[in-house]
Amino acid sequence: MPGLRSIPKSEESAVNLRGIKAINGGIRLTSCLARIESAILHNNLFPAERKIAEYILAHTNHVVGFSVQELSESAEASRATIVRFCRRLGYEGYKEFKLALAAEMRGTVHLKKEDLSRDDDITSITRKVFQSDIQAIADSLEVLEDAEMEKAVEALDRASRIELYGVGSSASTALDAYYRFLGLGLPVNLVNDPYMQAIVSAQLGPGQVAFAISHSGKTEEVIFALRKAKEAGASTICLTGNNRAEIIRHADIKLVTAARETSFRSQAMAGRIAHLSVVDALYVNLAMRHYDEARERIRKADEIIEEKRRSLTR
Repeated sequence: MPGLRSIPKSEESAVNLRGIKAINGGIRLTSCLARIESAILHNNLFPAERKIAEYILAHTNHVVGFSVQELSESAEASRATIVRFCRRLGYEGYKEFKLALAAEMRGTVHLKKEDLSRDDDITSITRKVFQSDIQAIADSLEVLEDAEMEKAVEALDRASRIELYGVGSSASTALDAYYRFLGLGLPVNLVNDPYMQAIVSAQLGPGQVAFAISHSGKTEEVIFALRKAKEAGASTICLTGNNRAEIIRHADIKLVTAARETSFRSQAMAGRIAHLSVVDALYVNLAMRHYDEARERIRKADEIIEEKRRSLTR
């Protein structure tokens, strides 16, 4: 259906695409550094584990060659705590974690993380803000599961009705998804009012889709709506930046992104960039499935917009 304005032939990315695996109804990130960043940002670690995580992020190039004893001494943590930390991230133990980290360091491009400083000039601040947004997209590409994307595209393409839910900072992402899907001719509806979300979600059923967007994954109104939709028999999709959030439990399809926090820019801000990228990818995938129809819809939309512009200048 849509989003083509220009759909270039896909090129091989310089960033490795890794996935996420289902674990007891939830999912785990398969990129080491992205898992660690996500666990820290969403407070999913105990204090002793967070200390290990912060040490690994600060000394990644050294840790990749450490034995568990060397990491224990350097991070000032017990070996048992290190093993628990690795398991919390989804690895069987330190050996599996270390092998995965080494593979990631060999094959993944990592952008330099630079926090903002009070002494930064306008050029430096601008560059760091852009770098943060680029990093959010790169990190998200690593953790976004292609199988989940395929399921999302399939569900949206077949749906007889699509309801979008998003409040707060996620409302703008939901609105963008609404405009894009509507342009493709999809049977989509956007509900921002939390009470109406609850009512509408309970009216959904098989063959219909509830698509909830929440970067934190903890927005109660959105979680409630998604839960009611699932109970009603609808297919449920969540787009979130927290792979351990409650919203995951109510989603049949989990689209998880990653974003890092810097001064004056919460993770939700960079996360919104990543979420918009996911929406864009969904849109283009749907458009490519109905290429000729999508082209025609875009042509007509352009004609209408141009006619509207001419009428305003008269």
